[in-house]
Amino acid sequence: MLKYKLNGSIEPAQFGDLLPILSNRLPFLILDCDGTLVPICETLEEAVLHPSQLNLLNDVGRHLVGRVAIVSARGLSRLTHEFDPQVFTLAGNYGLEISYPSGQKFVHPKAVHARLLMIELAAEMAQLILNLPSLILDNHGYSLCLHFHRLPDDRLSDLHTFIHQLELGYSTLEFRRLNTSYEVVPSVNWDKSSALDHIATHLSLEVEDPLYIAFGDSEMDEPMFSWVNRRQGLSFSVGCRDSTAALGLMESPDDVFKFLDNLLVLHRPVN
Repeated sequence: MLKYKLNGSIEPAQFGDLLPILSNRLPFLILDCDGTLVPICETLEEAVLHPSQLNLLNDVGRHLVGRVAIVSARGLSRLTHEFDPQVFTLAGNYGLEISYPSGQKFVHPKAVHARLLMIELAAEMAQLILNLPSLILDNHGYSLCLHFHRLPDDRLSDLHTFIHQLELGYSTLEFRRLNTSYEVVPSVNWDKSSALDHIATHLSLEVEDPLYIAFGDSEMDEPMFSWVNRRQGLSFSVGCRDSTAALGLMESPDDVFKFLDNLLVLHRPVN
């Protein structure tokens, strides 16, 4: 299912309805990972692409030659394990760390400075999990995500109290309360739009004025949508969440891959 804001309101649409936009400028794709390319799963280990989807994504990356960026909350080490770093620009931890197909890398200085604190905090959270084994900790290196969706309701107050104490002890880190998790990141004015600023500058994209096409599924993708909209690109929110910035809607990751398949046909060289 695809919807897009074509005549002042978001309406059901087909890929062909977007051809007047897609045909005028060479695309640059920006993809979130969890919830966008893969469904949200119980654990990070379950959230992997089907081989046919990975093959399609690799085909798109090779045909668009350096014009696909994956911008994720996941750490860069995880992204480089799952996606070819010679094909894709990979931005981990919301772009606090970025690798480019050229082999060049960027890490935000404040993220580097906070690394030891992240290690200490991860150890404290690991101790917490010994008492509350239903918790799941994703350690992304420069950020931590503590999932509590499996925690019994009668233990939630214990968790919130403990996290509040940690927050007081690690005042130079930013603690974010999400729907079913706590996320901790270095205290730096940074989001996915900041990552896109860095990517666009590094790759000199603004000179050629590409058609930015962004796909995301969460509140953390809103700055990315706004960044793309300001550059007259296409922005898609994946899933059932209401978006304040995305101009298009897709029902599931399957719709993202249908779009990518159509885009590959559009841009595949004719023999």
